Amino acid sequence: MGDAALAIEAVDFTLLDAPFTGTPVPIDETEGPDPRMEAITGLVAKGSYADAARAAEALLRSGVRDVRLLGPYLFGHFVADGMKALPVLFRSLSRSLTENWDAFGPPGKKPIFVDTGLRWLLKMMSKTLEHHTRLKDAQWQAWNAAGNREPIDEALRMGDPLIGALGALPKSACVDPFRTLLGTLRSHAQGVPYLPPPEDPQAKALALAPDEEEDDDEDDGDDEEEARPVARARRAAAPDADAGPTLPMSPALAQLVRKLSAFEALVAKEDFVKASVIAVDVLATVERFDPRVYLPMLFSGFFNGLSQHADAIEPMLHGTETLGFRALDQLYRVDLDAFLVSPPRQARNPGYEE
Repeated sequence: MGDAALAIEAVDFTLLDAPFTGTPVPIDETEGPDPRMEAITGLVAKGSYADAARAAEALLRSGVRDVRLLGPYLFGHFVADGMKALPVLFRSLSRSLTENWDAFGPPGKKPIFVDTGLRWLLKMMSKTLEHHTRLKDAQWQAWNAAGNREPIDEALRMGDPLIGALGALPKSACVDPFRTLLGTLRSHAQGVPYLPPPEDPQAKALALAPDEEEDDDEDDGDDEEEARPVARARRAAAPDADAGPTLPMSPALAQLVRKLSAFEALVAKEDFVKASVIAVDVLATVERFDPRVYLPMLFSGFFNGLSQHADAIEPMLHGTETLGFRALDQLYRVDLDAFLVSPPRQARNPGYEE
């Protein structure tokens, strides 16, 4: 994949993430291709994406605005910053295709050049993602670290408007490659954790405060059992408490909560037309509700444990009709606490027979 694993330093990748002002510097190609553009094309052909991005940045900074610079420049951003580049990259692409479109050249050939260049950009981003995902290498591990999920989600929220902008181009075969890229990003995002929520000093102080109900009767076992839910609730409010990790609200769940609140507010105002729009959307969300999207951290431990111990667990799945498994399954369903404290069972064979 060329130098896709190398960091690009000293390049300003925000030059397209703003409205253009001033007069662009024209490029005269009446007597042949511009040598600077030819040089960038050559760097891309060699896989020297870092150098191509630097050369594109230099031309953009000098006032040259040519759609042929979009691909090398934006791909350089992705090479340099990975998932964290996506929000600026998508915004830059959107601005270039909408409010800044008329400021770009070259005249006449612009639709052809932008279609070719953006198809290359989108396919290269997808191929780079697929390449490192297949290798499970250091680059892939870096992309899966906490701090990458938020920019991916932010970029995905720009997906539909960008599809509209791409589809509105005079000549465009970019919509399908962009949809493919969005699908690849969604798949990658499923394994990327969110950053932990910031520590709430008040919640932590509340969690550490003595429980008066427990102090009133330390020797009373029943009172102690009744006080535990209170203590657990307090610990759950504190991210660093010994109750374990809490569940931060994912962006998808936060957006759903906003929609539900908006629906209730509109119904209260008897604005049933707007309420019906939200109702259609929420009902569709409920029908295809995927808890992995809305509550990803809830299932993180489950899928992590399942993946780590799949070889030990999988043979057990072939013996679910045995009496031992069925009895244990019924105990699990009727009394989870008793199930958890029951003696460990050892399987004699992959059929889980005892």
